[in-house]
Amino acid sequence: MGFLDRAKKLAEQAKGVAEQAREAAEDALQEARARSAASEGEPRDGGAPTAVAATDPRMGTSYVPGMLGRPGWREQGLTDPAAVLPIADRDRAGVPHTTRSEVLEEPFGMGRRWTAGERSVGLYYQLYPEHLAWQPPGGASPVPGIAGASQASLSDGRALVFLVEGDRRVVLETNGIDDSARSDLTFAAAAQLAAG
Repeated sequence: MGFLDRAKKLAEQAKGVAEQAREAAEDALQEARARSAASEGEPRDGGAPTAVAATDPRMGTSYVPGMLGRPGWREQGLTDPAAVLPIADRDRAGVPHTTRSEVLEEPFGMGRRWTAGERSVGLYYQLYPEHLAWQPPGGASPVPGIAGASQASLSDGRALVFLVEGDRRVVLETNGIDDSARSDLTFAAAAQLAAG
């Protein structure tokens, strides 16, 4: 790898780190606004509740503790999925860095999904026994080059990659992403898990 290639890669990584920091700041701001709005909506002196301010849709979906009905990754002290699945890698896979995530729970975990047209990528933590017990209907096969990782395809076209690092278990979900981009995302997420 030449000097310019390395410099370009470092620049992309720096851009990704800056974008992750911006997303984290936006999440914190959104959470603060939600808490403020909630406290403004509480009745005062037995009176009727005041109006709750609407959240800014430009901020995307902020994680609010308990928003999925039970503790999620933040309450368990885990890194936000947006930091585990780097923005530059999502962008290269065809999901632009401007794409906002949605926070959701799937049978295999809790996390974030970014959707842009027909393409989507998601990263989910397997936090509860039912997440860990869930098995893809068609079974899973090993991922070459990553110890303990397995992969599966679902009937709706989504591809899942199960990654394990210590006691952390995550699922990378892709849809409409080619095999090469999925492989890049898999190795990027595995590297982030190993580093964190």
